Amino acid sequence: MKLTKKQRSLLRMKFGGNCAYCGCELPEKGWHADHVKPVYRKLEFGERQPNGQRKIVATGDHWVPENDTFENLVPACAPCNLFKSVFDIEEFRNQISLQAGRALKTSVNFRTAERFGLVQVIEKPVVFWFETYSQEEL
Repeated sequence: MKLTKKQRSLLRMKFGGNCAYCGCELPEKGWHADHVKPVYRKLEFGERQPNGQRKIVATGDHWVPENDTFENLVPACAPCNLFKSVFDIEEFRNQISLQAGRALKTSVNFRTAERFGLVQVIEKPVVFWFETYSQEEL
């Protein structure tokens, strides 16, 4: 859905001007309006490029159009929204919780930093900003 400037302004302030997920302060420009429940954009192959490749482009349609509502939108920083992709909220939470283990398994840099005490893996539940923000408002 295309948001008006007023809707974007209202959405940005929904959680105090912070990302609904990580809680970082959102800039005036450069933040994303994220669908909490994914809409799953329909894609198609675009025109063939001079190099012979074809880009995948969004058609503008959705597989779940009923999720394309203002009420289903939250303000998100670009890194959170891009990582969330098409995950629902619980799968997004799960994917975040797996990151430290993935880094330990696949990143020599992370393992080295851990050995030298520069980073430490802390086992704790993933809690999103909007969950704590709602509690503060009660």
